[in-house]
Amino acid sequence: MTSKKVILVALSGCSSSGKTTIAKLTAKLFAKATLIHEDDFYKHDNDVPVDTKRNIQNWDSPEALDFELFSKELDIIKLTGKISVKLIHNNNVDDPLTKFQIDERVWNDLTAKYNSIDTNKYEVVIVDGFMIFNNNEISKKFDLRILVRAPYEVLKKRRASRKGYQTLDSFWVDPPYYFDEFVYRSYSENHAHLFVNGDVEGLLDPVKAKHIREFRNDGSTPIETSLEWVCQAILKLCKD
Repeated sequence: MTSKKVILVALSGCSSSGKTTIAKLTAKLFAKATLIHEDDFYKHDNDVPVDTKRNIQNWDSPEALDFELFSKELDIIKLTGKISVKLIHNNNVDDPLTKFQIDERVWNDLTAKYNSIDTNKYEVVIVDGFMIFNNNEISKKFDLRILVRAPYEVLKKRRASRKGYQTLDSFWVDPPYYFDEFVYRSYSENHAHLFVNGDVEGLLDPVKAKHIREFRNDGSTPIETSLEWVCQAILKLCKD
């Protein structure tokens, strides 16, 4: 058991919303933060459900994830501040000032703000995942819940630019129809309850999503804006 207060931060949203990039950069800014990806809790390839219509595996179904293991791991982290499972996804980020053309003064300012956190009192753990707020038992484990949002057109364009995804046992490449029929459909179906009239392009329901904070990213939002917003949200939880 850790004597520190563990701050569990969830950065969730549809695939290609920008949540993983924000999570990695935030963890890099605050060097003592721990970062894990929900993708490390996928089931083995043979256990991922197969869609009967297309006869392919549905990696975007909640049933593709081992929520039991994920839930147990979050409890362990909350208790100890440490990760107990083996992670396969790379958390490394290339030089952010070069790759993302982040203003050096902004980066240094944000780094200084994160360094103001008393690491003798607080342990910050950032969790990036596409299926967190669909599951209330998982969602309520977090101290800060951030939903990263982007318009449908932006999500589809970004997803199409990706080469593929490392799984536990192989490498997955999207078929041409995969975003609409699997990624976006699954996101919509599993998050509709959080939105007014079930419209995932619309407003969050103020009652059902009252504990969730949203960050909107229209595809042209500067990365500095995203990082500043997340930084301030975390800092508020790490004050006496």
